[in-house]
Amino acid sequence: MQGAALNQRAQNAGLEDLDRASLLKKLDASEEGLTSQEAQRRLALHGPNRITFHRHRSPWLMLAAEFVALFPLLLLTAAILAVFANALSPGEGYDLIAGALGGVVVLNALVAFFQNYKVEKLMLSFLDYIPKSVALIRNGETVLLEAEQVVPGDILQLQEGDRISADGVVIEVHQLTLDESILTGESEPVIKSELVSVVDEACSVRSGATVLKGSAKILITKTGRSTALGEISALSQNVKTDLTPMQQELRHFVNRITWLALGIGLAFFLAGFAIGNPFWTNLIFAIGIIVANVPEGLLPTVTLALTQSSVRMGKRNAVIKDILAVETLGATTVICTDKTGTLTQNRLHVETLYLDFKEFGSNQLQQYQKNPAAPTLNEIMVLCSDVIISHDNHSVRSFTGDPTEVAMVEFVAAANDLEGLLARFDPVSEIAFDGEAKFMAETYRSEDEALYMAVKGAPEVILERSTRVHAEGFVRRLRDSDRGRLADQATRYAAKGLRVLALAYREADTPDDPASDLIFVGLVALVDPPRAEVPAAVRACQSAGIRILVMSGDKAETVSYIATELGIVNNPRVIDGEELGSMDTPRLIAALQEQELVFARIAPEQKLQIVDALKEMDEVVAMTGDGVNDAPALKRADIGVAMGGRGTDVAKEASNVILLDDNFATIVEAIREGRTVYANIRKFITYVLTSNIPEILPFIAWVLFPIPLPITVIQILAIDLITDILPAIGLGNEPAEPDTMQRPPRRRDERLVSLRTFVRSYGIIGPVEALMSFIVFFAVLSAGGWEWGERAVDDLLYQQAAGAFLATIIFSQIGNVLACRTARLSAVPGLLRINAWMGAGLIVELTFIFAIVYVPVFHGIFTTAPIPLATWGLILLAPAVIFLIEELRKLAVRRGVYILSA
Repeated sequence: MQGAALNQRAQNAGLEDLDRASLLKKLDASEEGLTSQEAQRRLALHGPNRITFHRHRSPWLMLAAEFVALFPLLLLTAAILAVFANALSPGEGYDLIAGALGGVVVLNALVAFFQNYKVEKLMLSFLDYIPKSVALIRNGETVLLEAEQVVPGDILQLQEGDRISADGVVIEVHQLTLDESILTGESEPVIKSELVSVVDEACSVRSGATVLKGSAKILITKTGRSTALGEISALSQNVKTDLTPMQQELRHFVNRITWLALGIGLAFFLAGFAIGNPFWTNLIFAIGIIVANVPEGLLPTVTLALTQSSVRMGKRNAVIKDILAVETLGATTVICTDKTGTLTQNRLHVETLYLDFKEFGSNQLQQYQKNPAAPTLNEIMVLCSDVIISHDNHSVRSFTGDPTEVAMVEFVAAANDLEGLLARFDPVSEIAFDGEAKFMAETYRSEDEALYMAVKGAPEVILERSTRVHAEGFVRRLRDSDRGRLADQATRYAAKGLRVLALAYREADTPDDPASDLIFVGLVALVDPPRAEVPAAVRACQSAGIRILVMSGDKAETVSYIATELGIVNNPRVIDGEELGSMDTPRLIAALQEQELVFARIAPEQKLQIVDALKEMDEVVAMTGDGVNDAPALKRADIGVAMGGRGTDVAKEASNVILLDDNFATIVEAIREGRTVYANIRKFITYVLTSNIPEILPFIAWVLFPIPLPITVIQILAIDLITDILPAIGLGNEPAEPDTMQRPPRRRDERLVSLRTFVRSYGIIGPVEALMSFIVFFAVLSAGGWEWGERAVDDLLYQQAAGAFLATIIFSQIGNVLACRTARLSAVPGLLRINAWMGAGLIVELTFIFAIVYVPVFHGIFTTAPIPLATWGLILLAPAVIFLIEELRKLAVRRGVYILSA
């Protein structure tokens, strides 16, 4: 109970030494409730009982934020320069460039905005975690009011199914059992008792907990932001979030490409002066080189790739709140996961029964039913419970109540006539479960009018109250050796993390007979079973080099058992909340370096402590959670993953990803998707950077040599924004390569765009594209009678040569995109694999180049003219040459030439 105790002590600060009368006096309250006037005064003093975990963001501010990132600002700067160049040299197409660049920025901003706005609407659709209405005692009468009107000193009435709306102390109780898992992380129900002497943990309740069973009256002590729930909200709001790896990488890449563009543009500007070109000519073409170096299509392509990846994850039950979170998942090195509901089904299940000194697994139902003691054990499991059985309009039966009791009733109902069993007994009296006594008893009158008492409780308690045992087909004396065997068996089950109950009965003399002189029948061991698909997901993580760290509020034996059963650990060291609380950061880091490690009985703030330590170890941390207590750690982790089914609104708001099926295996699929999208983004960056060289070198050659300019700025923009876009998006939608989950996570210092990327794009493929384009360009000029040294060329001949130069680049990029479909493996096996985006891109490229070459209306805009037929032989050779060179490069990489890897 370490995690719960830490929170409870904080909640009870200043109340621990107060008895019932003193508490009422301190709160100036009465068991008859507040008057309406006093409640209004306190509401004005303390404020509404409201905790807003998600603050609405203005859509206009969200849209404006999309324009102030570094890359949009770079493109907008290039657009402004193009406007300036158009003013200096009208009619050269710089106004079209400025419009196109501005359009790219607006388009990307709209795509990103609509994705984020959709998530914003999703979050606003979640209800605040405070319930809407509650039953309060006001003016001595029970009234139904809005939960926001609850104030300190109010008397709150609770019944089964209610969610508690504020912190308080139990002043009247009837079998109150709470589910506090969303606050403590502990899956076991918590039994609360009435305030007797002084305020303590046993009689204190907190906002956010749910009533599983029973009823109570609560004296409210804290509301709104002052509650335990409110304090967790404040803690999560103070947590600092870091840039995602993709944000860091894009910032790094934009910085590099910006300085590269400016550097080359400045060098060109100075070189123009050196050879005597006029100032304005140098400035205009410097602007052209800067535009050529800026990959204008990169931003929308990255955004679309991430958005489409988010859509694919949505179909796999993962809502991606932030599109950059997809890629961050791919960088994950450690998954910190809760146990209940994520690794397990969050549904207790009868795992093993022990009766007649024999063990029966849940898969041995037929053998169990044949045992003479089985009917009696079945009766006790059903009768000694408060489970409510209901039917819907289609006669589908459902069970509600304490999860342990529901599990046992469901087990019996699976192979027995449940309604027939219940019809044979009429309830008479009850001894409610008590946290100190650790047992409960239900007395019934059977069909023959005899009184029958069914009892269940902790094994040690039931054994102590038992004098006989149902064994060998009859009831006999319970020997000391029998007690020892039964106690040892119960201990073994508990050591495996199973929840163990002992069941007994007796024929009562009166309805008020004490639960003594019992006949021991058997042990029932229950477990929250692991999800069937989790072991495969665990193996996938292990082969991918991803560590799984289980952190739970449950007891050590249960956490250790589940983690071992799933193959996460073999012989784990368990660190509980108390031990963790005594650790400083260096000691915690040293402990985290042990692979065989799980955490149990930990408090919410301790999850945050573990995440901080892991991040100090330079790990990329994915944190799963569902409770309010998980919000700070979810927000602090590199990637927060909330449970959509059982998760609280608080956890969903603090997370980056919401799992609709609460399934750990979905996280692994998301990691696969994240790795794939990162690899694909790297592929299309490599692809789009390649065309920069054949776009830049013509300007440099034009300055240095007496030749016509081989390519215009409009043609450059056509490559970047028309022909390269769809194939790049196609690369962004390539499926995962076969070894995606066999590789270790990439290092934090590994660059999205590294020196090797520039070597591949600027040092190998790009120069080859430029060389072939120059060969075609000069071949067309020479065939038309041009001689070296002539800058002025006949308009038609120049348009033919410039069009051929552009066509060669576009066809080279066709070979380039096909080769880029794999990073290290040969792309040949995948040539026939259909990629709709890439196919559409190839059609657009071919349609575009033939349209601007052969349709007269485009000749003036793109500086083109019909290309001589013989020239097409050289142009059509370009894709094969590029593909072959890239295949040879990848072959060298596979043989260990690391510097050639992209």
